Order: sequence, then structure tokens, then C-alpha cells
Amino acid sequence: MGESASKLSIIIPVYRLSARVQDTIKALKRHLDIDKLDYEIIVVDDGSPDDTYEKALEAADKNVRVLHYRDNRGKGYALLHGFRHSSGDLVVFFDGDLDIPAQQVQLLIKALRNMDVDVAITSKWHKHSKIIATPMRKILSKFFNALVQISTGIRLSDTQTGAKIFKRKVLEETAPLLTIKRYAFDVELLVAVTAKGYKIAEIPSIRHIKLTGRFSFKEIVKMFVDLLAITYRHRVKKQYSRK
Repeated sequence: MGESASKLSIIIPVYRLSARVQDTIKALKRHLDIDKLDYEIIVVDDGSPDDTYEKALEAADKNVRVLHYRDNRGKGYALLHGFRHSSGDLVVFFDGDLDIPAQQVQLLIKALRNMDVDVAITSKWHKHSKIIATPMRKILSKFFNALVQISTGIRLSDTQTGAKIFKRKVLEETAPLLTIKRYAFDVELLVAVTAKGYKIAEIPSIRHIKLTGRFSFKEIVKMFVDLLAITYRHRVKKQYSRK
């Protein structure tokens, strides 16, 4: 079965997105239905204290399922929880706030179809991408990425943008190796993917990427601590390259 005929699973982690979750689901469905794709959308409410879960349920149908658990456990946990409940040959991880447009999913699918890769990730620093962000957000993003490259050795311009596609076998092999569930989950996942020898392509965003979220100093510190832990497991323990 080629990628163009494969079933697609889109995993969307959400937390306190009551005002936007329905718009995200509707936007994705609209574009996927136009292309007549075989797909499922799995929304994972990561213990939201508001009515995000209820709002997502209102948009559920035969192609949309909503999962929920009580405590907030982090984006990484939510994504893997959704993956374990998915059935697609291709799996998309997609942020729920629509800072990345829904049309990006089609571009990710085309990347796997036309390029000899196992994973395709959206990069806000691709030469053809355009972003909307404050100077400080840009500086923090580039600084963090430079540290990721130096510490882990992976040569990717961006690990954090929330639109990625994987062949299912990639996640089945790498997910059991992962430890991080929150701040640096994307870094650990891509380090594991690289260590296993899978090929990754970086693609531009089809439209402007909006960096609207804010990070507290505490969150920034935790990301760096997580990065140090990933580096140790990768460089010293060789955790991600084990058979």
C-alpha cells in the first residue's frame, strides 16, 4: 500500500483549548474530506480543567474520536496515548491551536509520498517558511535549537514545530524508548528516530506559522534540564540505539 492510499491518523493533544478545539477539528475535516482521504482524528484532552473535553465531544463523529484522562500529564504523554489508540499506517502529530494551518497535513503527506524518507517535519526555520513571532521568541527558538544540535548531534533546524508525520513502524519502534513526557518530548522523539537510522525530511510551512504561546522562566529551565537528560541517555547510555 502506497502512502497515497494509506489510512491517516491525526493525533491532536489539547489543553485548555475550549475556544479553539472545534475550529481545529472542523478545519482539518474540511481539507481531508476534500481530498477524500481515509482518516481518523484522535483528540486527546490532556486533563484540561475547563470544558475543552466537552467542546471536543460536540465535534466528534465517525471520523473523530475524543480521549480524556483526569490529570494533566504533558503533550508527549497525550501524543503517545493517542498513538496507542490509533490505527493509521501514517500518523500525524498536530498541535490543536491552529498556529499551523490545517492545509499543512496535505504537504506532510506529499513529502512522504515523493521523498525517500520515513518522517517529515514542519520547520519554521526552513528557507521557505515565514513566521509571526516576537524577536524574543525567535531568539529563544534559535538558541534552543543550537543547543539541541550541539548536545545531541541531530542536524535539524527545528524540532518543536507541531506538525509532523511518521510511518507507523517508526513510532512503534521508538515510542517504547522515550522517557520525556512534557517539555522536550519532540527532541527525544527525533533523537530516537535518528539513532534508529530512519530518514527525516524538513519541509516549509504552507502558510505563516504563528508563535503565540508564552513560556515562563520555569518552563524554559525544565526544557534545558530535559535536554541534558536526553543527551545523557543518547551519548552515554545509548538508550535510543539499542536493539
